[in-house]
Amino acid sequence: MRAIVKCYWKFYFILGLLTFLEEGTKVVLPIFLGKIISYFENYDPDNSAALHEAYAYVAGLSACVLVWAVLHHLYFYHIQRVGMRLRVAVCHMIYRKVSVTRYHSVYLP
Repeated sequence: MRAIVKCYWKFYFILGLLTFLEEGTKVVLPIFLGKIISYFENYDPDNSAALHEAYAYVAGLSACVLVWAVLHHLYFYHIQRVGMRLRVAVCHMIYRKVSVTRYHSVYLP
């Protein structure tokens, strides 16, 4: 188990940072959405500053959704790859231990 941790800790640390960024964008999404809703609740056709502010919130919301989509798929792709590598490594380790045990029980008195 220590060998697996030594081998994959850096990669999982990087994936943890990606997950942190993904969750951060998921936290910011409702804030942007709330600001857009408050713009429409307090709509004033003569207030162009509020309109530009609403445009900024819409751009932020769109950017967060795009970043979330990219990070989410990137994260799951790499987690699946590491999971397959770990499965192969653990199965190989179990196979080697079983084969060594069988070899010693057959050929040693």
